Amino acid sequence: MLFFHGQASRSARGRLIAATLLACLGATVGAGCRSSKKPTKETAAHPTTKADLTPPRPEPPPSGALPDPASVPAPPHAPAGTLHVHLESEPPNLHPYAPGDAAVRAVTDGLVYQTLIDCAGGEYRPLLAESWDVSDDGMRIAIRMRSGVRWHDHHAFGVLDVQATLEPLLRRSKLKSTEANLLGAELEDVDSIELVSERTIRLVLKRPSDLALRALCDVPILPDHLVRDVRPEASPIAKQPVGTGPFRFASWERGKRIRLQRAPEAWGPPPAVGVEEIVFDLDTDGVRALNRTRRGELDILPHVLDVHYPDQVEPSTLHGTTALYRLTPDRTSFLVVNHRHEPLGDARVRRAMALLWDRDRFARELHKELARPIGGPVFGGPVAPAAYDRARAIKLLDEAGYRDTNADGVRDREGRPIRLTMLEVAGSRTLPVEAHAFALEMRKAGLLVDVVATDAATVQARLQRGEFDLAPMMWEEQPDEDPSPLFGPDGLFNYTGYDSTTLAPLWDRLRVAPGAAGRRPLLEQIARVIAEEQPVIFLYRTDVPALVSTRVHGLGAIGDRLDLRRVWLDP
Repeated sequence: MLFFHGQASRSARGRLIAATLLACLGATVGAGCRSSKKPTKETAAHPTTKADLTPPRPEPPPSGALPDPASVPAPPHAPAGTLHVHLESEPPNLHPYAPGDAAVRAVTDGLVYQTLIDCAGGEYRPLLAESWDVSDDGMRIAIRMRSGVRWHDHHAFGVLDVQATLEPLLRRSKLKSTEANLLGAELEDVDSIELVSERTIRLVLKRPSDLALRALCDVPILPDHLVRDVRPEASPIAKQPVGTGPFRFASWERGKRIRLQRAPEAWGPPPAVGVEEIVFDLDTDGVRALNRTRRGELDILPHVLDVHYPDQVEPSTLHGTTALYRLTPDRTSFLVVNHRHEPLGDARVRRAMALLWDRDRFARELHKELARPIGGPVFGGPVAPAAYDRARAIKLLDEAGYRDTNADGVRDREGRPIRLTMLEVAGSRTLPVEAHAFALEMRKAGLLVDVVATDAATVQARLQRGEFDLAPMMWEEQPDEDPSPLFGPDGLFNYTGYDSTTLAPLWDRLRVAPGAAGRRPLLEQIARVIAEEQPVIFLYRTDVPALVSTRVHGLGAIGDRLDLRRVWLDP
């Protein structure tokens, strides 16, 4: 699944698309990887002399940080004006569960569609659900719907809408969308749904699980009368979304723009929103989008392309009318490692490989310091990676029993040379530079790595079939997320075959821990184990530069998912 960087704009409700597997597939740090300059000078950063990959770059321009949406105050006046937001790719449809891309969620999440519960700030708050009760044995959750809520087409909202939304997610075998499959995985502990009354449903669980309640923060509720027994891509809402949120769908001019208008009939205390209209302007030309932002035609450019950073976003180029922000999503890039293939199941070999990827150097010379090196998942707090160290890597490989027994320069086991294949997507720019540098370091340590370029669909298919040794990927972590889809033994995206006996009891405890505060220490413990066992080779956490007009106020963000609900504009 390809993820288009900068188009995951969402409300403050949590992680939805985000904590979905982002098959970077085309670049180690996503769409921000485009530089492919050759080595130009020598550096003595390490005992082995290496060539610098790029000429000296200027210091990063000054940038601001956007507040958490929970701390953004309500607009100070009645809704007014039109907000123009850049959309860099046109979605194939606007159904949140149909196969598509992140642009779908950028347009609809929190604006058109809403969830039952809001998890912002680490607490459960009522949204479309008015209240809920968990049975004493933890096996049932009764959820009472908010009264007086209507869909934008004036149908009443009720329990049938919730049933029509959740039941297909529980039958994951029929889902085509990766996003829908991930939401289904979050609802894994839900066995069935019962209609109790006109305003109450009951979730019957397979086992006690607070994560089942947490999942309801991530599932946009859809209208029963438009989605029941209809394939997502064939549903009327694929072209004309109908939700309960503060904005209603107004129009979609293919290739030009998607327009949302304030829904005056939407429930909630006024002023719910700060603008009358949001226009998502479609423009696949990054240069044109940047220039339109500078001229004031676009109010928000959610992602500045790396070829424009930092030179084209210096204060002198923005003329005081546009501000630069540095968004900090918990988006981690790593190498997926197939533990089923010798010698990758040995943690010592994986640690050795991690020592041979020179993250600090690449972050400085290739990624313009937007990529921050990491040594583990960030949901447990930052983990500094071990510094590049070929000598230490060689020692670990020796300890693992992989030695060069026939003096041909290649390590072997029982006479069989160690030769690995690393997949990359053809057309990527930065990744080949890093991949080939890594392959050279592996060769010097006595391991052969063949870098094979192919198309994204083939890479994804080979990952799913387990036909790979190494492959680049990205995962967008979110606050209080369940990391088991990636690292659990039965995880939907656990392509590695990783199955940690140390983590087994922690997964069970995480499931029943009460709320975000109860899960926090367990997530920290899980992260420490993963960082130690290195089931994947962790590489970077990537920041995203964005431009915002100075006439825009009330903009919040979680990571790079922008919350537009309380934005208001200068006259």
